[in-house]
Amino acid sequence: MHNVIAMKLIIRIFVLFFIPVLLLLSCKKDEQDLPPSISFKSGDQYTDDGAVVQVGGKLLFGIQARANGANITNFTVKKHLLDGEVITVMDTGMNTATVNLDKVFYQNVEDTARWVFTVMDRNRMSADVSMMIYKDPNSTFGGIYHHEDLIMGYQENNDYGHFLDPATGKIYFEDSAGMFQDKMDILVYYIVDEDLPSPVFSSPGEMDHYSAEAKEFYPFIENWTDRKYTLWDISVDDDPVPEEAFNNCHNDSLLIVSYDEAWGKKKFKWSDVGDVIPFITQAGKKGLIKVNAADQAENGMIRFDIKIQQ
Repeated sequence: MHNVIAMKLIIRIFVLFFIPVLLLLSCKKDEQDLPPSISFKSGDQYTDDGAVVQVGGKLLFGIQARANGANITNFTVKKHLLDGEVITVMDTGMNTATVNLDKVFYQNVEDTARWVFTVMDRNRMSADVSMMIYKDPNSTFGGIYHHEDLIMGYQENNDYGHFLDPATGKIYFEDSAGMFQDKMDILVYYIVDEDLPSPVFSSPGEMDHYSAEAKEFYPFIENWTDRKYTLWDISVDDDPVPEEAFNNCHNDSLLIVSYDEAWGKKKFKWSDVGDVIPFITQAGKKGLIKVNAADQAENGMIRFDIKIQQ
């Protein structure tokens, strides 16, 4: 009899003490399992849901996100097209409790796209927001600047300038480049990378994005107050733009479709004869460079044609 009473007492103590503890732990676990939150910023400067935009027009998206327990470790931007194709525009890693971004993209040739912005946390829980963007049916392809047989010198070449204004095709040495910082979208240099000779296309803004070569070879750009940053599409190493397409390009249609935002990097290495390299300037102008000759020495030069949006 005493044993039965003792057993009932133990059960009652367990119910009164342990069940609330289990419930508390369960609540904490539920709280930790909440996904991150994400939202669009508001304001007249940002692109609206349902916007109708000309091909090549600027798209500005403001994104805010916050972790709910576990830090945010990934941010992606994807375009979902009507035919089911999904194009990754941006995919970047991070480790942060908050995200506060303004990202600029440019309207491509697709008629309709659902832009999806997604954050994922360390527990692989995700959240997304999206908006529809439509191509202006009255869009027309624009004109281009075409400059042929340009020659730029690498860092130890004193015969040819190292900096380029792609709109005019003018090439500058250090002294004059510093006078026109706002136009210097392109620079070149030569390195050996992974034991391979590497003529490089880059820009003064490279030094502001965790890369040292441009600053090492042209240290005076540290004193510039306007370092333009150009991105280079490295996907053409595996999916090249044909030279014939470049030669037959007389408006900006090829320039627009050739540049893949997801593959835009701070420099284009291992440039070689026959390469057709898509790029986009900080001002959003897309272009193509066709390499005609490329020396493999620090005092050498690189010869190319260039086409860029007006």
